[in-house]
Amino acid sequence: MKLKIFNEDKLKEEDIHDKVIRAKAIILNSDKEILLGEAFGTVQFPGGHLKEKEELKEGLKRELLEETGLIIDKIDEPFFGLKHYVKDYPIKGNNRSIEIYYFFIETDERFNLDNIRLDEQEKNGNFKLYYIPLKKFKRYIKMKEKDNPINRVINKEMMLALKYLGKKWRK
Repeated sequence: MKLKIFNEDKLKEEDIHDKVIRAKAIILNSDKEILLGEAFGTVQFPGGHLKEKEELKEGLKRELLEETGLIIDKIDEPFFGLKHYVKDYPIKGNNRSIEIYYFFIETDERFNLDNIRLDEQEKNGNFKLYYIPLKKFKRYIKMKEKDNPINRVINKEMMLALKYLGKKWRK
C-alpha cells in the first residue's frame, strides 16, 4: 500500500493530541460509473470515521451499509492511504493526525436507500448518493469546487487515490 504524508507544520508523533481514522471506498460498476456521496456541498467517496478500536475493513463495511445500504462481504486490503498532520485543529492547542485509507470495490449492486442509516449530521447536510461516469469524474468534481471550498482539498485526495489505484479502474 502506498502512503502519502502531508505535514506542513513538521509535527512529530509526540506532538499529536488526537487521531481520526477514516476508510473510503472507490466503488465502480461494470458500466464504468463511480459512486459518490454528497452532503453540505462536499462530494466524496462513500465511507467515514472508524469507531474506537474498529478495524479498517469492519469500519468500512459498517460505513458502507449506513451510507449506501450496500452489504459488502469481501473487501481487499486498502491500496492507498493519506496521513495529514494538522496543527491547532480543530481548536488552537490541539494537534491532530487524520488518516484516510482507500479501498477499491467493483460491484453492480446498486445503492439501496431503504437500507441506509444516516446520522443526524448527514441528514441535516442533505446527504445524497449518485453515480457519475468515470470519464466525466474529473470534470464533475472540479465543477463542484464552487459549491464548497473544501472540495478543492477533497478533490486532490480523490484524484490521488485514483492515481494510486492505477490501471485497475481504467479497464
